[in-house]
Amino acid sequence: SIYGRFLVVAILALLALLLYPSHRSTRIDLALAAAIAFIWVGLLFSFSQSSFVALALGVVLAAVLAWRWRALVTLLVVAAVMIPIGIASPQFERVRESLAASPETGFTRPTGGRSRLVSVGFRIARDNPLAGVGIGGFKAAYSQRVTRGEDTRTVASHTTPVTVAAETGIVGLVIFGWLVAAGLFVAFRASRRVSNTAGRARIVAGLAFAAFFVHSLFYAAFFEDPLTWGLLAIAAVGASASKQRAPETE
Repeated sequence: SIYGRFLVVAILALLALLLYPSHRSTRIDLALAAAIAFIWVGLLFSFSQSSFVALALGVVLAAVLAWRWRALVTLLVVAAVMIPIGIASPQFERVRESLAASPETGFTRPTGGRSRLVSVGFRIARDNPLAGVGIGGFKAAYSQRVTRGEDTRTVASHTTPVTVAAETGIVGLVIFGWLVAAGLFVAFRASRRVSNTAGRARIVAGLAFAAFFVHSLFYAAFFEDPLTWGLLAIAAVGASASKQRAPETE
């Protein structure tokens, strides 16, 4: 659900303000926490699994930025507890049985058909490694590789890196990787010395941008969403403003 993506952005923005406050106030902290809980309830009813994944990784990233090694220790403890629970869950057992029965199509149902789109996308990229099949050519290339009788009128890749690799090849994939890495670097550079509004805006933009990237692994709509470019612009402006103010604060 694309609706869940924007709720994740709101939650991460409030979380950044909670972790990087302009001034300590118990009342403000409680208000921010209450707002996060309220929006999370809305996210729960969106039934967007990809949004929950994006939120989880965004929260982990925010914790690592704010608390460094202490966050890593906490996350390792949580992972050690939660991973065995997840493996023992009935849903994981159903997926494992499905894979045992049919290894090629076992992931199709649990992923809502996305695994087939991804696997065909990989084959398209493999057959056209350098420049791909051209921007917007994923649907036509997919139709040539599927069995007859399958409806391909609404085919669209739900994984941005796979789409980029299939349509623009290695060249496009390298540029895409550079864009994501540069955006995160600009947003999170010197994240321990956030002491002004520009720095907080930079952190908010970086967390939201990271969540957008993770969400695009399952839903796509990375380049098409205007907020992607707006967040990059906010991060760049915030980094520039922080750099200009640095000599004044030393």
